[in-house]
Amino acid sequence: MRLKDKIAIVTGGASGFGLGITQCYIDEGAKVLIADIDGAKAESEAARLGPTAAAHEVDVTDSAAVRAMIEAAKNIFGGLDIMVANAGLGQRPCPLDETPDEEYDRQFNVNVKGMHFCCKHAVELFKAQGHGNIIVTASGIALMPRPNLVVYGATKGAVLVYAKGLAMELAPLGIRVNALCPAAGDTPMLQEFMGGDETVDKKESFRTSMPMGRFITAEDMGHAAVYLASEREAGAITGTALAVDGGRTI
Repeated sequence: MRLKDKIAIVTGGASGFGLGITQCYIDEGAKVLIADIDGAKAESEAARLGPTAAAHEVDVTDSAAVRAMIEAAKNIFGGLDIMVANAGLGQRPCPLDETPDEEYDRQFNVNVKGMHFCCKHAVELFKAQGHGNIIVTASGIALMPRPNLVVYGATKGAVLVYAKGLAMELAPLGIRVNALCPAAGDTPMLQEFMGGDETVDKKESFRTSMPMGRFITAEDMGHAAVYLASEREAGAITGTALAVDGGRTI
């Protein structure tokens, strides 16, 4: 029970890696606000997970909505200890010169601005209460850029540099900030990276490109997020980019 009685928000917490983080946090004793743009899915997962989970529908690109999300965690569970800014979008592979301008805006609005609002409003609370922990979901692409995903890669590079800078800013206050950098997982986002063509052959090609020969699972991400949230085990770790990638970025 490494997170016993801790209170967390996990954005994008109703599916994929976010749901894996939510599940592992609850298994380790935390209370979790599942924050997701799909409110019905968040409600369904909260009902399945029991009384230490609650649901909140949120658009992370809306600053006021993110502030209200944090207030909801305080009202339901009595506070907030851990902010997991996980909500994000994938990108269908596309050469840069063929990437629509609208895709650039879509990617940066969710992957960067949404993460920024989660961190900004969490920091306001964490400074006031004198403690807190922030974990952001970047990507292995921030460590090893890939062709035809330039815009997506740029957003995740921004997330990683943001986390490192914020970690330096908050270290004197004892507030830690770390980034998870996963490779491809068998999640709903995988279809986006496959260009909408989730054939068996294409999926197998993705899988065999991983040095360990398997996809990253939601549980893999959940256990890594538990480790970074644990003050006993990771209390001296801040500003790190933890690759959860089966060796992809070696």
